[in-house]
Amino acid sequence: MNVPLRAAPLAAAPTPSVPSDHLLFEDVRLAYRASDGGEIVALDGVSFSVPRGGVVAVIGPSGAGKSSLLRLAEGRERPTAGRVEITAWGGAAPSVGVLAPHAALDPNLTLTENLAAPLRRSGRPEPEIAREIEQALHYAGLDAERNRRPGELATGERRRAALARALSGGRDVLLLDEPTSALDPDSAQELLAAVTRASEERGATVLLATHDMAAVTTLARTVVVIDQGRVVETGRTSRIFSRPEHRVTRRFAAAAPGAALPPFLRGKLKPTPSPQGKALLRLGFEGLAATRPVLTHVARELGFDLGIVAGSMGALSGDPFGVLIVAAPSDEPYFTAALERLEDNGLAVETLGFVS
Repeated sequence: MNVPLRAAPLAAAPTPSVPSDHLLFEDVRLAYRASDGGEIVALDGVSFSVPRGGVVAVIGPSGAGKSSLLRLAEGRERPTAGRVEITAWGGAAPSVGVLAPHAALDPNLTLTENLAAPLRRSGRPEPEIAREIEQALHYAGLDAERNRRPGELATGERRRAALARALSGGRDVLLLDEPTSALDPDSAQELLAAVTRASEERGATVLLATHDMAAVTTLARTVVVIDQGRVVETGRTSRIFSRPEHRVTRRFAAAAPGAALPPFLRGKLKPTPSPQGKALLRLGFEGLAATRPVLTHVARELGFDLGIVAGSMGALSGDPFGVLIVAAPSDEPYFTAALERLEDNGLAVETLGFVS
């Protein structure tokens, strides 16, 4: 059964929605009345779903509508049209936890007390509270810090403490709003590992809104790209980063770890080739193409080398993908031959420009 999200407490009600969708946005429109009597459209015709235990990332420029989606999922706002629903499981009403960069903890309470306070206010029995706290501390990796106050925790630990609070109380949907913002790389990885534990061990359903492409490639199996309130592209994370289609997607994919052109080359890039120069190509690998020695094969076939400038490889749920930036001869017929052979071998090829 499904429960329409609203500001009031959620109550279960039967609907014919697809059971595998834990969080559903269907043709959602969100609009506000402007001071001049006009209309400001924040979201327009947005449709996607998050399966139970799945992690979906929403990316897009500032002001695209990411935060609006989270507010709708939390129940703080209602859509102007369409529906936003969470499927109840096991006969219990769904519960939503939110992690934002500046989530506040009571500075006078220990971590355990911070987690226990809202559970006691809701009337939970003490044995259940103790069990929930133990689980939340485990997922957040903060078992040893249970008796410390927020002021005694490092920035990354405080963020994970806020994550533990968002998870406590049996919450099965987790909304992450720029969770790694202002964290150093090690702290960010610890937080992402904690979210992964919550998703894999607890089965928490996660909706992530972020500009951090490392967080996306670490956590999400699926990516939804929005621009000006509309979904412009959606797909598996491996496909989105290896073969982006929309201009907004290409911009964000280029910011992924290892996918960016090194600064010392960016300033030398030219739109046209020079004699005996090099063409810089961004290559996207996905699936089997990410595991085969494609560059070696193409270089041997053509009789010239392809120099690797930058790149990264990864795998999400066993789905390998990668991005490489390589230098190929810019003179003809070598340049065209390189493009053709690389594409024939299943790679997505983008010409970034030329250098002398």
